[in-house]
Amino acid sequence: MRKYKFTINEKDYNVVVKGIDDEIAELEVNGNPYEVKIHQLEQKVPKTPILVRKEVQNKPGENKVAEKLAPMPITAKPSSKTINAPLPGSVVKINVEAGSSFNEGDVLMIMESMKMENNILAEKSGTVVKVCVTPGASVMQDEALFEIN
Repeated sequence: MRKYKFTINEKDYNVVVKGIDDEIAELEVNGNPYEVKIHQLEQKVPKTPILVRKEVQNKPGENKVAEKLAPMPITAKPSSKTINAPLPGSVVKINVEAGSSFNEGDVLMIMESMKMENNILAEKSGTVVKVCVTPGASVMQDEALFEIN
């Protein structure tokens, strides 16, 4: 039961809504009972709030990791005379020694990282000048594995 006070044409009305059953409302206006048919003109708006999220704004420098993980174009590959570790791990097996020549795509070394064995491949043909690590050694990312010519 709800009570309301209406003013219509500057006359006050005390309205008590006793109940609503489908389209019929039982009202009492200034003590007089009425049954009123309700015509629904508007759709009910749900009381449950709608969650609206803001668009995610990237902060400067947030995409640096994705940029570093993107594959390098062939023209941007390092021209240095070393082959560096692509990820941290430990050396399992070295397939070449100082003075050995190799071709592009040869497996130079096997590293273990995150319990997976990873082949370290030659990006270009050349000769090993120096092996910078030993089997069983732990290496960090970008640490030199081989000096090549």
